[in-house]
Amino acid sequence: MVDMPEFKNKVSYNSDNVNNICNMSMLEFKGELTPVQIDKLNKIKIAWNFYEGYHWEGIPQTDKPQMTENYCRPFVNKFVSFELGNNFTINVDKDTLAKFGKDQQTNLDFLNEVWKNNRKDALCIELGQSKSITGDGWLQIKYFSKDELDDPFEEYPYGKLCVMVIPTSIIFPTYDTYDKSKLVKVSIMYPIEKVENSLLFKKPSVRKIIYKQIWTKDEIIVMEDDKIIQQQKNPYGILPFVQIKNYPIAGRSDGAGDLDDLIPLNTELNFKKSDVSEIIDYHSAPITVVFGAKINDLERGANKVWGGLPKDAKVENLELNSDLGASTSYIEDIKQAMHDIGGVPKGALGGEQAISNTSGVALQFMNMPLIDRNKIKKSETTFGLQLTNKIILLMGIHHKLIKIPNGITPKEFYDTEVVIKDNLPKDTVLQLQEIETKMRLGIQSKKGAMRELGVENINDVLEEIQEEKIDDAELNYKLTVIANPVTQNLEGGGNQNNSQDTTTKPKTSGDNEAKFKNSDGMNKKLNSGMNNGNNNKEIVRKEVKGVNKK
Repeated sequence: MVDMPEFKNKVSYNSDNVNNICNMSMLEFKGELTPVQIDKLNKIKIAWNFYEGYHWEGIPQTDKPQMTENYCRPFVNKFVSFELGNNFTINVDKDTLAKFGKDQQTNLDFLNEVWKNNRKDALCIELGQSKSITGDGWLQIKYFSKDELDDPFEEYPYGKLCVMVIPTSIIFPTYDTYDKSKLVKVSIMYPIEKVENSLLFKKPSVRKIIYKQIWTKDEIIVMEDDKIIQQQKNPYGILPFVQIKNYPIAGRSDGAGDLDDLIPLNTELNFKKSDVSEIIDYHSAPITVVFGAKINDLERGANKVWGGLPKDAKVENLELNSDLGASTSYIEDIKQAMHDIGGVPKGALGGEQAISNTSGVALQFMNMPLIDRNKIKKSETTFGLQLTNKIILLMGIHHKLIKIPNGITPKEFYDTEVVIKDNLPKDTVLQLQEIETKMRLGIQSKKGAMRELGVENINDVLEEIQEEKIDDAELNYKLTVIANPVTQNLEGGGNQNNSQDTTTKPKTSGDNEAKFKNSDGMNKKLNSGMNNGNNNKEIVRKEVKGVNKK
């Protein structure tokens, strides 16, 4: 958590990072940006500085120590891990999936494939960092044809849809005047170096220019400085960009970052830590003071005793008469304020004793500030990812990577559910007891229970469970047939002899129906009489699924 003092206090402009883009943007954009945009870029630069540990950027250099205790990085890492550390899953309505043909790729399979190809785990971390640090995460969905891809293994013969996290420092959105949630234009701008050949000089020259992409629903314009180098119609009719706010603020088109309130506190913490460090350094090698004598007349050195001092002379070392208790207490108050305002308990960062034996209720209570903040963050992220899925499907249709089958409406095709997994440690036994109680009271479904438990591919799991029930029921039925002569007679079509058997047999309770137990342990009854040409397995399947029930 703590960096060494005077270690990389300044940002290198030669480094290839987001912070550098920010710095270069403000240096090179000149008159391209409004004062509001410049202020926004400056905030982004400061936020990234504090995350990366460059806390003394812009502060005049002095002879004093510059201690850096970087609380901002573990705070951001905790927020990202808590929200998106387990990434997310996508669900599609079961009835919609059933309408796809056996040989057709479903919308769910297509989406999972696209996210897998874009390394969903790493993308979630990058998105989470951008959101937490700058206040906004921006996703761009872009199609690359086979010729545009570096695809030596020929994995994408029909091209690839890429989902990319765009640095907040290079994207400049324009919203509707009366609806701040409605995105009408997106401009991407960043400085580049262009090599130009000169007729007068053999050596090519390097010129810095501003590269721009301007997107609207109708057209795409590419510019270098003020020169249009490409202009085309927008083939999608939508903006393939998604803004995901970190923490929404009413009336604002951008979100609030997790470091907005922590940076001033971390700055004060660094100042006070530096003051204490200076005091300790000063008194670690105490100054000797001689009273009533000339120091030049005294013999000094290791393992030597001063002598020959005048009668009233004395020698003392300047000592620290305080234990810095007030300073230490103030520093601890600053740290506590960071935890309180930031919404991250000390225990979440490992600042308290181990909580391996702590109950699930206690864990939730302990992490309540983090949970409450994460709820709002997850709501924004879920909405943004569901919109991203819609754009992926629309662009997939346009590039003929997938199509809407007959019998499925566009609403059904584009409707997906994003579930962000909870990363809070839980008491599994207590959680299962709560779910069991809810299901017994009829206020929780199987799907809801599985979502709560973090089960992936819920529809597939439910189908697998259903198949297992049918197999178990069939096995139990076969065992019942073997053990029950009456059922054997029913199954075998009556008397096996060709002659008429006129013997009257006593009726039993099993004459007209056969009983068996399924995997739930519940007694089931097979309808007696004709089986309409169905074999045993088909009869069992109909009984378990309720087809034969009246």
